Amino acid sequence: GQVVFNYAEEIFALGRELMNAVKQRPGQRTLRLNVGVTDSFPKLVTNEILKPVFAMPQAVQVVCREGKMEDLLAQLAAHRLDLVLSDEPAPSSANVKVFSHTLGESSVTLCAEAKLAAKLKRNFPKSLNGAPALLPAENTVLRRALETWFRAHSVRPNVVAEFEDLALMTVMAAEGRGCIAVPTVALKEAVTRYQFRSLGQATTCRIQFHAVTAERRIAHPAVQVVARLASANLL
Repeated sequence: GQVVFNYAEEIFALGRELMNAVKQRPGQRTLRLNVGVTDSFPKLVTNEILKPVFAMPQAVQVVCREGKMEDLLAQLAAHRLDLVLSDEPAPSSANVKVFSHTLGESSVTLCAEAKLAAKLKRNFPKSLNGAPALLPAENTVLRRALETWFRAHSVRPNVVAEFEDLALMTVMAAEGRGCIAVPTVALKEAVTRYQFRSLGQATTCRIQFHAVTAERRIAHPAVQVVARLASANLL
């Protein structure tokens, strides 16, 4: 039933798009971009990557779907998605033929709500030892990178919660429940949106960002913009 519902939803969406295209003059047709985002991909980085799409001369309607890599790759192979954003390349064991394009990488900055940050900023990173921390789930790339960095600096935070949903993790951190790791490329946005304060940068803790497509040579105009401009924003 869910499969039928998903196809019906897509059919009705295409029908609406067709009617809008008929009513518009040539050249006014809205470009549709279907983006899959793995649940471990930082949402603040998703926002940074997609910003140039909304600045395109042609109007673009972006549809974002979140899920597990395996499910998103299946939708990509069925051409229900135009690209998948992930913090790791598509696995070689995938049952579908897809291509990974590296968009860039970023270091990580530890940050927290203002009152907690004031306590932890001094003597960073030693101050993280025993400090309340909100971390991504253990099976994520970011979590593995953080654990390696913690061991290298001989610190062991008090993990008060683990999340597959990084957006929920961010909301809870904004309430002062613990410090979190934010990709440095999205730090400005995190500070502005959630009033976080930086504790310090984990320069050797780096995560990569990838766009996965069903084609080796990208043809979709909006995906081309993402691939071309993301590297300038993800350092």
